[in-house]
This record gives sequence, structure tokens and C-alpha cells, in this order.
Amino acid sequence: MTKKLRIKDIAKLAGVSTATVSRVLNNYPNVKEETRKRVLEIIENFGYVPNHSARSLRAYKTYFVGVIIPHESEFTFTFPYFNIFMKNFAHRAQERGYHVIFTTSEGNEIDMYKNFIKRRFVDGFVILDVVDGDERVKFLKNQAFPFVVIGRPSGVGDYIFVDTDNEQGAYRAVKYLLELGHRRILFVNGPANYSVSRQRLKGYFRALEEKGIPFEQYLVMNGDFSEESGYKLTKKMLEKFGKIEAVFYASDAMAIGGMKAFEESGFKVGKDVSIVGFDDIPMSRNVRPSLSTVSQPIEKVAESAADLLVNLIERKEVNSVILPTELVIRESTIRTI
Repeated sequence: MTKKLRIKDIAKLAGVSTATVSRVLNNYPNVKEETRKRVLEIIENFGYVPNHSARSLRAYKTYFVGVIIPHESEFTFTFPYFNIFMKNFAHRAQERGYHVIFTTSEGNEIDMYKNFIKRRFVDGFVILDVVDGDERVKFLKNQAFPFVVIGRPSGVGDYIFVDTDNEQGAYRAVKYLLELGHRRILFVNGPANYSVSRQRLKGYFRALEEKGIPFEQYLVMNGDFSEESGYKLTKKMLEKFGKIEAVFYASDAMAIGGMKAFEESGFKVGKDVSIVGFDDIPMSRNVRPSLSTVSQPIEKVAESAADLLVNLIERKEVNSVILPTELVIRESTIRTI
């Protein structure tokens, strides 16, 4: 054939519809492997090259993976966890031969996922900031498109995930505060609809229940994991309760904001009030007093997510990963008994 091959020519030779050829060219998953192979062989034999590199066509890959964050960029980059995660995720992905496309979205996440898949920008996604019943997980499952979840949302069926043992970490933090002699422990949690917040609340509840201390809903407040929300919620708690003996914050950033609020109100952290955070970001070691916290291996979470996603893309066997946490005792807590 001397003339330039068109999609309808490929369809005729392969005995399929033009829509099927288009799905093969865009690497959509809902094509039988036998059909995909036949179409690609025709493409190779007749030299048809669409707006993709020949390498990508032969390998069915772009060698890019995507991260779409459902927040504004300014908001996203204030989170130390995210910065640490992205640095290690990108590094590990590059070691495996892939690069990362990162962007943010404000309310149109599913449309962005549709466009990324339709235009064949990436071979897979990592999903962060998941909520129970997460629509992104449902959509990508329906598309049979490779993805890995950071966290364990409920109400979406089975999926591959990487997570830390959030419930056990929160349990150990609150248990430690109880062992110090504190009995009324306030909890500044993350957003109520986040799966990680649900898990950490379970840990808080379990530690109280084990000691026979009744759970009081008014002692739990919800922030957004940021330093600013920790500061504002602590100010509200001080207005409401006056003296506070102990607070468990669901992120170090919120705890550091809370420390500032206590200091401004004349309370000495580590002397008048005990504080425990969660994450063990570098700043937790550098603030004064240094912050007691639940350490989670953010670097390992990122590396595991990259490995699992690449393995999914390359159709290798994968298993979800739950990583342990560790309680790190520093200067922000005080024994009362």
C-alpha cells in the first residue's frame, strides 16, 4: 500500500470498527488483547504513526504517571507531607523509568481524569486525599485504568493501596497521654469525610475505651491538617475550655499551629499542656519544645506507591501495603502522675 494509511483502512484490515482502532491507539483498557495485538501489528506493518511516539505505540506506554490533587496549588504546597511524598515518589518513579505529571484541580477531578485518559497523557495515577466512597476510585475502577490509592477509603470495593497503620498510631499516641496521667484529651482531627480521619478517630476512641474513659464528642474538632487550622481551632478550644491538659493533633502541622496558640495564651507546652502530633515531619524536631509525634514512613509510602503503580502498568503481580508507625517521645509532653 503506497498511500498513507488512515484509521478506517486499519479498521478494514483488522476487521474491527474505527472506534476500536481509536481505543487501541489511545491504549484504552476495554479492548481484547487479541484484537489489540492484531491492530498494532497492522500499524507496525504499514507504518501508521498518529500523534504519539513510535516507542509509545509499540510498548503501549507513555512512561508518565499522573497525580491530580483536589486542592489549589497554594493550599497543596503548604503541606510538608505532600512535599516529602512527591519528592520521593518522583525519584522512585524515575528509577523505574517513568516521569510524573502533577497538577491540581478545584472540583472537576473526574473530568480531568477523563481527559488525561482520553488524550493518553499517562499510564496510571496515584490518588491522594481520599474520602469514603471516593468517586475517583470508582471511576478509575470502571475504566480498568491502573491506579494506586494512598489510604483506604470504604464504600468503593477492592483496589490496590499504600497506607500507614493510622488507627494503631493514634491509639498509641492517646494511650501514651493517658499513661502520663491525662484524662481529658482533646483531639484535633482532619476533615471528617477523609478515610484517614476515620481511622485515627477509631484509634483515639479505642485508647479511651481500653481505659474505661467515656468518649465525648465535644472534645473532637475537625481541621484540614494545616498549621493555620491547628492554630485557629486551638484558640477556639482555649476560649471554650480555658485550661487544657492534653491535645492529640492528627498532623504535626496542626500541632505546631496549636503550640503557637498556646504560647500566645500564656501556656507552656511541655509544662502546662501536653501535645502529640502525627507524621514526624522535619519541623517537629526543630520547634521548641520539640514535638512528640507518631512517626509514619512518608518516604516509604511514596516509594511503595511508585513501585506498585509501575508494576500494575507492567501487569506484574501486586499486593497492597500497610506500613507501621512509631511513637516518638520528645519535649512537648509532660507526666502528671
